[in-house]
Amino acid sequence: MDRIERAITKILRPKLAEHGFELSKKWDCFVRKQNSGEDSFVVVNQGTAKGAGKFYEINCFADVRHERVELPWNTLGMVYGEDQMHTWTLQYKPRERHLPPMTVSLTSVEADVEHVAGQLADLLDHSEKVFYPRFADLKEVEEWVNKNPLADTNPTAGGAIEHLAMRALILAKLVNPPRYAAVREAFLALEKGMFPRERRMAMLQRVDEMSL
Repeated sequence: MDRIERAITKILRPKLAEHGFELSKKWDCFVRKQNSGEDSFVVVNQGTAKGAGKFYEINCFADVRHERVELPWNTLGMVYGEDQMHTWTLQYKPRERHLPPMTVSLTSVEADVEHVAGQLADLLDHSEKVFYPRFADLKEVEEWVNKNPLADTNPTAGGAIEHLAMRALILAKLVNPPRYAAVREAFLALEKGMFPRERRMAMLQRVDEMSL
């Protein structure tokens, strides 16, 4: 966490605490434990400002983690070590793409940090209405992810296509087994991905054989 993120986090902390989130210094984000796993709210400085007129661009992400998905997903070798404890099942970008970026200028850091913190508080409130409650239900997660298999959506179940596909398959197997074949077919139709085809097929076989 850099100095800009720390300054914003300091202002946001009481607001997040009202919603049951605690700052995790280990993961550099706010975390709220749930029976199914955990919720996270992440503040990110996406750039380094250098020179006059430059600014830092700030963004945020809302995550839900379902242990029933992440425990089997993390056996597939895409994340290692302690990072397996903090993978997310679904990630939401509450800031709409058409809006101007949230920025902190080098010439007005203190005022901009206050302003951005207020914007982030509003995005938290928005996420509490449309994201966290809905996707606490694993059936809602599966329906969202698999109604159009492997589509690029917000919220998303993964950035890299293999991350998304393996979660989609595990979700179908857990929640909606009749849909598993359609998700599997969409994965097999992929021409390329982050990993070589041989490795992708090995992961697919692992998921095929899982008893969830």
